[in-house]
Amino acid sequence: MKKPIRSIAVASAILLVASNGVAQDKQPTPEERAYKFRTSLFQTFAWKLGQMAQAKGKNDEAAFTQNAKDLAYLSSMIEEGFTIENSLPEGTKAKPEIWEDFAKFQGKITNMADITNGFAKEGAMSDFDPREFGSKACGSCHRDFKIKDDK
Repeated sequence: MKKPIRSIAVASAILLVASNGVAQDKQPTPEERAYKFRTSLFQTFAWKLGQMAQAKGKNDEAAFTQNAKDLAYLSSMIEEGFTIENSLPEGTKAKPEIWEDFAKFQGKITNMADITNGFAKEGAMSDFDPREFGSKACGSCHRDFKIKDDK
């Protein structure tokens, strides 16, 4: 009785390892890696923006300033996620217009960096409004370069 159970367990383990090996053989394309990089970056960006809002709500200027500095650093990395021209794999909401007018896109990134750097300065917490920040820093780029959600 123990032998068939052991055989089934060993066979299952072999199948599991073999199926993982097959799945790992397909490496993501450079375009897919760029997409994953920028998606992760923007998710982290959203997290830090939420942390800034929470810090303001708690009147914790030190935490607010640190999160703003992190956000400023993250904004300096955005262009890197778009260096592969027309990296539009399935699932992306980036528009081809990014590469058609890359100078305009870079201007939007600079705008975001300027805004985030402004909040990274001590005493800037009192001027922070998350909705206004989102509209000015994020929305200006999203309006031109991101496919709108169907919601």
